[in-house]
Amino acid sequence: MIGSSRLRAAVYMSLGALFLSAVPVFIKLIPSESGIPTIQKLFMRGFVSAVLLAGVLLSRGISLRPGNGVLLGARSFFGIAAMLTYFIAVEGMPLAEAVTINKLSPFFVLIFSWIFLGERLARIQVLAIAVGFSGVLVILRPGSIPLTLPAALAVVSALFSGAAYTTLRALRKTDRPLLVVFWFSTAITAVFLPFVIISGVLPCLRDLVFLTGIGLAGAAGQLFMTKAYRFAPGGEVAIYGYLSVVFSVTWQMALFDSIPGTAVLVGAGMVLLGGWLNYRGGGRERVGSAY
Repeated sequence: MIGSSRLRAAVYMSLGALFLSAVPVFIKLIPSESGIPTIQKLFMRGFVSAVLLAGVLLSRGISLRPGNGVLLGARSFFGIAAMLTYFIAVEGMPLAEAVTINKLSPFFVLIFSWIFLGERLARIQVLAIAVGFSGVLVILRPGSIPLTLPAALAVVSALFSGAAYTTLRALRKTDRPLLVVFWFSTAITAVFLPFVIISGVLPCLRDLVFLTGIGLAGAAGQLFMTKAYRFAPGGEVAIYGYLSVVFSVTWQMALFDSIPGTAVLVGAGMVLLGGWLNYRGGGRERVGSAY
C-alpha cells in the first residue's frame, strides 16, 4: 500500500510538472504582433484558475473564508511579483533557459528559511545551493555574453518565488493548500483586471485558446501537485517537480525548432543535480508550485 501511494504521488507530481511546463509554452505561442500585453496573460492565468478552484472547493463543501489573511496577502504579493517577472522572462528568452533558471526557487527557500526562520542547513544542502547557482551561471555565461533583462528577471522571479514558498510553509498551519491557491489566483485576477480593461486587447480565436491554455495548464498543474502531497511526504515527491526542466527542453525542440546549446544543457543538468542533492538532504520544497 505504501509503495502504491508513493507511486501515485510520483505520477501526480510528474503530471503537475508537465502541466506547469506548458504554461510558458502557451505564453510563447501567442505572437508578439497580436498586441496582447503581459498583464492580460497574467489575468487569464489567475481568472481561469480562480474559477476552477472555487468550483472544486465548493463542491467539497469547503469554505472560501481564509484562515490567515495577512500571510495570504504576503504570499499573494510575492507570488504575483514572481509570476510577473517570470512571464516577462519567458517572453524574452528561450523556454528551457527561463524554466531552468526559475528552478532556483527551492534554493532561495533554503536560504530564506536559514535567515528568517532559523532553520539549520545540512552540508549537503549547502552543496546543493552551490551546485544549483553554479548551473545558472553556466547558462548565463557572464562575461562571455551580455546579461539580458529577461535573464535577470528570471533570477528575480526565482527569488520572489522562494519568498512565496517560505510564506507557504507558515500557511500550512492555517489554510488548506487549494484555498491558498484559490486566493492567490483571485488576487491575480483583482490586481490585473483594471489594467486589462484599460489596455487589454480583444484576442482572435487562436490567441483566446492560448490564453485559456495558460489558465487551464496552471490550474491543472497546481491541482496535480497538491494531490501528490496527499499520498507521500513532500520531501519524497518534490524532486519530480524538476521534471519541468526536462519537459521545457522537449517543448523547445518539438514546438520551436530550437535545440538548447551545450552550456544550457550542462547548466540544466547542474540545476537538476542540485535539486537531487537538496532532496537527498531533506530539502524543504514541500508546498507545491508558487505559480
